[in-house]
Amino acid sequence: MPDARVTVTVHGPDPLSRAGVVRHLEHQPSVELVDRPRPLSDEPRGAVAIMLAERLDDRAGAELRRLVRGGRQRVVLIAGELRETELMAVMEYGVRAVLWQHRTTPKRLLRAVHRAARADRGAPCGVDRRLTDLFPR
Repeated sequence: MPDARVTVTVHGPDPLSRAGVVRHLEHQPSVELVDRPRPLSDEPRGAVAIMLAERLDDRAGAELRRLVRGGRQRVVLIAGELRETELMAVMEYGVRAVLWQHRTTPKRLLRAVHRAARADRGAPCGVDRRLTDLFPR
């Protein structure tokens, strides 16, 4: 794993799911968890926000746009279910990684956080390449 520590915040409506993600990351030496999200302007460049959303409803979409706004944070989305149009919207917002709830492991989560922290704008990791070919950046 990279030597640089990544600042991470966890967002989402379900406190139990948030606690699970925190539990998986809190003992990782390469992650600095911030339990209270700061104003977006105070987030260090390259900070990663993990957003948990069962579906991309209006509330989740608004939160994703808020997190991505300003370009200081890089967002990793852990989703239960996304239709193709919702996935396209997530890509348009600038989300850096999409993980599926039923397939997310602590190792995959940590890898996505580090990839998001160092990634330039491009197709999000975890997204089918056939779909990203249809949606150029």
